Amino acid sequence: MLFRRHRREAAHAESRSGERPIRSLAKAISWRVTGSLDTLLLSWLFTGDMAVAAAIGLTEVLTKTVLYYLHERTWNRLPLGRAAGDGSTATVAVFAEAPEALKQRA
Repeated sequence: MLFRRHRREAAHAESRSGERPIRSLAKAISWRVTGSLDTLLLSWLFTGDMAVAAAIGLTEVLTKTVLYYLHERTWNRLPLGRAAGDGSTATVAVFAEAPEALKQRA
């Protein structure tokens, strides 16, 4: 019984999408690398100078990291899509209540 409870708690620790945080981190890093390579390539094609392209690419990594952080902090202050009072998103609240709603219908 204790083992089953531990497994349920461990499964609940994953995000609601079923992804563990390490997968989300790997995806974020791979996306950042992809975006930076795209910027580097486009900068090189437009300028014809790899040194300038590399400078633009490196600058882009720093500026977009800061902008993303500020963007996230701004969205955390907005009530759009959050359930009243608890700070969670309305979507999560709906999914969390869905099994109970299904039981009531049966």
